[in-house]
Amino acid sequence: MEAPRIKGLPPVPPVIKPIRPRDFRCECVCLEVQKILDARKQKECQVFTRLESFGIVPRTLPLIDINQNPIAVVDWLPQDDIVCRRAIFKENHKGQIFVIEKPPQEFTVEPLGGKPPAARITVTVTPGKNPDPIPNLLIQCRVKETVLAELENRTPGRTPTTGFIEVCPVRFIKRPVLFFPDQEQVGQVSVKTESSWEILDCATEITLNVLRVNVTVGAFIIVKTWADVQLVTTAMGECDWELIPPPFPEDPCDAFKARPFPPFNPPQLEDFFIPDPEKGSG
Repeated sequence: MEAPRIKGLPPVPPVIKPIRPRDFRCECVCLEVQKILDARKQKECQVFTRLESFGIVPRTLPLIDINQNPIAVVDWLPQDDIVCRRAIFKENHKGQIFVIEKPPQEFTVEPLGGKPPAARITVTVTPGKNPDPIPNLLIQCRVKETVLAELENRTPGRTPTTGFIEVCPVRFIKRPVLFFPDQEQVGQVSVKTESSWEILDCATEITLNVLRVNVTVGAFIIVKTWADVQLVTTAMGECDWELIPPPFPEDPCDAFKARPFPPFNPPQLEDFFIPDPEKGSG
């Protein structure tokens, strides 16, 4: 009895019956793939803080709008009721973000040798990968490592009632020791990071003349070493995916839908040595 076939998966050879050339053909193929050599994963959670003093003349805070444009008039005072409504990542303006960097923008490799050979990977993981320049006097926060905290002033008569303030740098520095066979010349093996970020909380506190904005951020981080390698695997023909019929079929398409799906791949070398069962080998 053949094993039941899962809908949507390519056909597999029968468990007991022999493989027939016209039904299934098993062959060895060489594929070039990105192989993961080693990996480490870790959970991180930290409170990132922004301290900002209220201006004296005039009293103001460096608030911006959602598009990062400065808000010119801010008449907020230290005794006001200022709360944090929400916080979002500057990269995508959402409270969650998934980031893949291959390779990361900031990482170093320190070969350690040994058997098996290993290396210490120092990598900076951020909730974004926007390649903006290093901060200077005009650019205080890079996009890829910044959280925007939306503040609300609940004191009547204040202008504006809401505004954003940047909290940065939001990042984690990881230093795992991973399998790294490329000890002589770093180049064949590379580094990859995958991270899932989430903003967990946002709060404010005013002490004397200083506003304190606390943003709690959690992250699931995986650091990997990988390389392009050639692997031999077994193939059993082309993938046989299920056809999805159109939602509103029309008569002119009936003949087209009745035609068999044509092969998309060129013939393989073995195809020329397999006799046609209808004509026979004689």
